[in-house]
Amino acid sequence: MVSWVRGATKSLLGCSENSRRTKGNDMAVIFKGIPSIGNGLTDDTVLWRYLDTAKFLDLLHNRTLFFCRGDRFADKYEGAFTESIKHAIEEAFRKNEINSSVAEFKTRLRERVFVNCWHQSRDDSMAMWSLYGKSSAAVAITTTVGQLRDAIKLAKLPYAINIAKVEYVKHWRDPQLVFKPYSNVFAYKLKAYDYEKEVRVIIDRFHENEDISALPDGMSAAIPLETLLRSIVVCPEAAPWFVELVGDVVHKYGVSAPVNRSKLAFDPK
Repeated sequence: MVSWVRGATKSLLGCSENSRRTKGNDMAVIFKGIPSIGNGLTDDTVLWRYLDTAKFLDLLHNRTLFFCRGDRFADKYEGAFTESIKHAIEEAFRKNEINSSVAEFKTRLRERVFVNCWHQSRDDSMAMWSLYGKSSAAVAITTTVGQLRDAIKLAKLPYAINIAKVEYVKHWRDPQLVFKPYSNVFAYKLKAYDYEKEVRVIIDRFHENEDISALPDGMSAAIPLETLLRSIVVCPEAAPWFVELVGDVVHKYGVSAPVNRSKLAFDPK
């Protein structure tokens, strides 16, 4: 078994695989399979996930959530290291505290972190419909952080999992990112994306030595929809027949979450 971190260090790399940074210098134990909830989120925080018809039907049929592999995002800043993080890795490598260079460390991290993305809001967003629904035949699912945590917990995944509110930064200004655990770099995104108001479920397999060649794009996790779903919302531009069709399909799949047309579809009174 390869040891990617050979020993404790006082640098940015000082967190072991079994613990995580919470506030200040406090450390808390991570229990694999039980998602931790990051700062700025509560059990009642409402989340949205916008889907085209194909992805919505896949959710109903297979009852799984898809987690994209960290190196498959289009944004080149995903999982990016700031200059301070690069320096910390180089210093740890020089001191023989880790056995990988910056490039090797980054490659392994991006290949072994898996991410599922949500939009934080009480209400739906026309911008999100346009970006991720992409048509008048689109559907959004809503949940809460508490429901999402409970659903993922029931999946019994043998990995460290974190539900994190994304912080938007300017990487070139070398912001002081919390790099403990290492997968936390995926809780930061470029400032240009701050309109997304994103919350991410981050699965950390950095310390696992499993063969991931069978997961070229990502991994799926079986999720109980009755635990996950708060409501189902149909695109505001959808035809009435499509709204009715979504309701029928949801019923046939035995899902009890309410189906409603977006409030954005109705004229103001």
